[in-house]
Amino acid sequence: MNPPDLSPRRRGLLWAAVVSGLLLAMLDQTIVGTALPRIVGDLGGPSWYVWAFTCYLVPATVLLPVATRLSDRTGRRDMLLLGMALFLVGSAVCALAGSMPVFVAGRTTQGAGAAALEALSFLVVNELARDSKRGAGQAAISAVMAISFIAGPLIGGLLTDHVGWRWAFLVNLPVGLAAMVMLLRSLPAGFGRMESRRTDVDLAGIACLVLGIGALLVALNRHQQLGDWLLPSTGGALVCGVLGIVLFLRVEATAAAPIVPLRLLADPASARLLLAGAFATTGLYACVLLVPRWYQLDGGLDATGAGIRVYPLLVALLVGVNVGAVLVSRGGLRVPLVAASAVTLAGALAFLGLGASSAAVLPLAAMALLGLGMGPQLSGLQIALSRSVAPRDLAAAMGTLLLGRQVIGAVALAAGDALFRSRAATHGDSAGTGWAIAWVAGAGAVVAALALVAGRRRPGSRTAARLPGRAYDGSVSR
Repeated sequence: MNPPDLSPRRRGLLWAAVVSGLLLAMLDQTIVGTALPRIVGDLGGPSWYVWAFTCYLVPATVLLPVATRLSDRTGRRDMLLLGMALFLVGSAVCALAGSMPVFVAGRTTQGAGAAALEALSFLVVNELARDSKRGAGQAAISAVMAISFIAGPLIGGLLTDHVGWRWAFLVNLPVGLAAMVMLLRSLPAGFGRMESRRTDVDLAGIACLVLGIGALLVALNRHQQLGDWLLPSTGGALVCGVLGIVLFLRVEATAAAPIVPLRLLADPASARLLLAGAFATTGLYACVLLVPRWYQLDGGLDATGAGIRVYPLLVALLVGVNVGAVLVSRGGLRVPLVAASAVTLAGALAFLGLGASSAAVLPLAAMALLGLGMGPQLSGLQIALSRSVAPRDLAAAMGTLLLGRQVIGAVALAAGDALFRSRAATHGDSAGTGWAIAWVAGAGAVVAALALVAGRRRPGSRTAARLPGRAYDGSVSR
């Protein structure tokens, strides 16, 4: 089925369904983060606090490429419906939970569903949009992601303080059910199916991916809480994660239908785009972790007030994702995205000036610069990647991009917290916050820029690696 085969009404229903599902999944992460202290207090399980984060993070991350690849067999609609069903079941379990073990089980189910919602939303929008509208579609999806990062803590604070934390989960049910109905009515069952259902499922690859990435995320999360790599739950999990990833790569090399085709990593153009996509938005994770906490610790603000102070980052991100989508859709890639990395680096350096006596406008201006720089990376790199790979690899490429972004984001969170603690101990919370964001965001911007400028064609070279132009045509242009 081609995009023009959908009537305007069906297209509108489908867009509403996809955006609703993605918004639920993305908002839930940040809303629950704000409400979790109250949840733990009510359910009486302080020792479960860390696992309430980890049990959602692990499936929501490791199942991203699994969901996209399985949708090549089942079609996009069935995997989206499965993801929504899992997410809603998990939401109901969390809302009704009377103990932390039950709550953790619900969050795990939610995480599995969220992986399908996030991964397939990007993929469906890319496949349905006409070439002229693809940039706008990716910009809209990226904007949903940006809004959820910043608005989630504010909504979570309001619900927790004035309604009750259980409503953070109950509100998912009517919206999710409506989205499922719209999907059933608007998206044909076979849309996106690329493989026969008789194709062998890469079960060994899935198992190794879950082991490797799951153990790595547990290690980072536990180290952020305990600060000791010599413990079995930190250092031991890290070793298991590395071994699992190595085993995963060996399995994928011989799999008939790999979850992550290694040809994506072997191709210079797609590999550089994946690397840039993984590192370009590290500053977003650092800001979401550190800035609201700093406003509460040093400014004495409540959760709602701290969330409002981060709005310059949200507004700038919304502007940036649309600007990046337009520029990349018109054929530009290297110049606008390298320029965006430079803006991100400028914002990161501005955070170095944050201190107890710095002007109140400094963090606001620095966040705006970060948003303007990272916004084009969110939308532009996804559009560029979709043009650099063959149609059969689109689902795998998108899943791999999102997986890399999530894993590096987890590393950014751990690194940002460690840098904050070390600097704050000697220079105070303000300097610690600025130092951590500057290094995490700056390092990500530099890695992304180097990935984009690497492999430039030398005069007379006939084999230099190239980045994508307007569309995949069997070779990579520009």
